[in-house]
Amino acid sequence: MATGPFTAEQTTVAITGHLPPPPEILHRIEALWDDYMLAASRDGRMLFNSSVACLKSAAVSNGILSLELAATDYKTFLVTTLRDRAWFEVNSPAAMTPALGNSILLTHGDMAYLGVRSNRVAAYPHWAHLFGGVLDWPTHWNNRAEMLLEHLYKELEEELGLARDDLAAPPYVLALMRDPILAQPELVWRGKLKHPLTVRTHALSADEHDAILAVPMAAVLTASPPATPVSRAAIAMAYQPSDNAIL
Repeated sequence: MATGPFTAEQTTVAITGHLPPPPEILHRIEALWDDYMLAASRDGRMLFNSSVACLKSAAVSNGILSLELAATDYKTFLVTTLRDRAWFEVNSPAAMTPALGNSILLTHGDMAYLGVRSNRVAAYPHWAHLFGGVLDWPTHWNNRAEMLLEHLYKELEEELGLARDDLAAPPYVLALMRDPILAQPELVWRGKLKHPLTVRTHALSADEHDAILAVPMAAVLTASPPATPVSRAAIAMAYQPSDNAIL
């Protein structure tokens, strides 16, 4: 959707409104959500609602990536975009809320670090993916990318026990992508670690990940483990196989 790199200073955020769908569509969303909650409970999977940000539009002009976001909730995103997209695309496209993923490709040298997603997550269980998640709707806003980075740092602390000082430099945006299977937009950052990643086992969330992988970037592009399309695309952008150099 937009190809970087963009620094945080070259990334701006604007807030816009999102009109609620008509009552009959709201009723459908609620009914389907109740069904999915029951199924998740039965299968021992994790599913809960929270306020998140959806992407309304994105544009690049004069080297600036501009994102327009609106408030939604995970329930509406899961029903309208992840699970029942085909019906909503035909019958109520205005009700769809593509929540923005905000994730980071962590590297050290030619090694990439990915998380193997737990069976309890809603999408891509057992697949390797970048660290991060759906962008929470923050309590305060400005038109800069600071709150996007704050969300990333929060996710790294919660998922890996990492602090921002563990990064060799501030992250930068590789690209804004759209997952071809989930139809979810994802803002993908690049973060270079000062040292190889040592996972603090007490910090690794079993609800999020089964394991952490440290793999050569070229291996992710050519063989197992199965990595999500966004992860593979991010690594392809960061890795130069011609001279084994890292951008």
